[in-house]
Amino acid sequence: MPHALAGVFYDDGVYLALAKSLAEGHGYRLLYLPGAPVSIHYPPLYPLFLAGLWKLAPAFPANVQVFRAANAVLMGVFVALATAYLGERVAGRRSLGALLIAASATAIPMVAVATVLFAEPLFLVLAALACWAADATRDADGTRETSLALAAGALAGLAILTRTIGVAVAAGVVLALLARRKVRAAVLAVLPAGLCAAGWLAWVATHRSAVDPATAANYGTYGDLMTQSGLGWLSFRSLLDLSRPLGAMTVPLLPGGLGALAAVLPLALLVAGLVELARRAPATGYMLATYLLIVAVWPYPADRFLVAVLPWLALAFSAGVRASLARAGRATGWRRGAHRSLGLAGATIVCAGFVPYQLRGFLRGWATAEQRGISATFERVLPWIREATDSSDVIAGEDEALLWLYTGRRAVPSYVWRSRGRSSESLGADSLRAYFDRSGVTHVILTGPGSDAAPTLDAMLARYPGYLNPVQVWSGPMIAFRVARAP
Repeated sequence: MPHALAGVFYDDGVYLALAKSLAEGHGYRLLYLPGAPVSIHYPPLYPLFLAGLWKLAPAFPANVQVFRAANAVLMGVFVALATAYLGERVAGRRSLGALLIAASATAIPMVAVATVLFAEPLFLVLAALACWAADATRDADGTRETSLALAAGALAGLAILTRTIGVAVAAGVVLALLARRKVRAAVLAVLPAGLCAAGWLAWVATHRSAVDPATAANYGTYGDLMTQSGLGWLSFRSLLDLSRPLGAMTVPLLPGGLGALAAVLPLALLVAGLVELARRAPATGYMLATYLLIVAVWPYPADRFLVAVLPWLALAFSAGVRASLARAGRATGWRRGAHRSLGLAGATIVCAGFVPYQLRGFLRGWATAEQRGISATFERVLPWIREATDSSDVIAGEDEALLWLYTGRRAVPSYVWRSRGRSSESLGADSLRAYFDRSGVTHVILTGPGSDAAPTLDAMLARYPGYLNPVQVWSGPMIAFRVARAP
């Protein structure tokens, strides 16, 4: 449990702000934004889950530890489910499967995700249950097959309402049923999953106009992001983005191109393992393949999306190693030695990268270092906001949901941007000023020269002299500006 503020990773603050709004009877609204628009970017199930906990523990910020503990429990439930469902089927022995799942579920990036208020732990539980129910239809018929298919579809629908990329879970369920020629069961699974997705899409379509165009990248739809990105998200860089975060964890640090060369064999075993996973646990295999395909063209960095399925990737890699060793047992001559060497070499490379990475990470506190560092920055700014601003003021800054949660002041982003491929670009000083004026911004907080907002605010200072007036400076430097508007 880190001693850190909630909201330092942006989405966690938005989830918590939505939970607070729901728990206090205001509806699914972003209360910190002027006008309190409804949310259309974040599906509602995880905020609803947090809202239920908020009702039980309403004292903020003490209840943040309750929410973090709930995420830890969800991770434990997922590990138990995945071990029972996949441990023996994929790894050969349940004890080995348990070790693989537990090791990957406690990988440094996974702990970093689970200890902030992200939806991934709930998503993992729902996805595991959906895939398990779908695969259980293999030996079922009649009423039991109907019940399992409906359950799998409903759980997949709940996964969609937890994270939009949950459509991969629904795809995995349906494709697995079709692969087993259970067409009726596939249709039954589509019904509840499609109902959940259609309900959310109808909500989005109804309220989309409430989103300020300047904040479409933050609060609009994923369709808005894809439109902004253009074809830039379809590039070779997409494939590199998929391998980079996994390589950082699993391939030993080697000079020059040796690291990339060392990654080739584990990557080949992972691809082979995906095929093997689809054979042994079809719903999980098809779900994971669909998920990776979506991430490959998603106009966001792949890191967090890959971390969310790390346990399944570990099982797929294990299945690839096991399949290589099994081929060695069936082969003769030099092929036997080649298959055995490939399997053992791939496993050795990954262990040689992952184990030291984990040890260094736990000893140095990597899992919570970033959120603790960001918290330290905001803990210097928050007292000033509470003391020097009025309850009617509007603050522009990074992590605007955090600012509202801890000060009660309405807050908006200090950086408005659009997607370009897998990167972002500022909308410029003119658009930012217009957005500030529309939102009634009275103060701007700049957390340092490395902030995304810094270049645009610099341009605004030069373009509009007297518009932003420094009223407080901290070391860093961090600066608070007062906005001065012409009559």
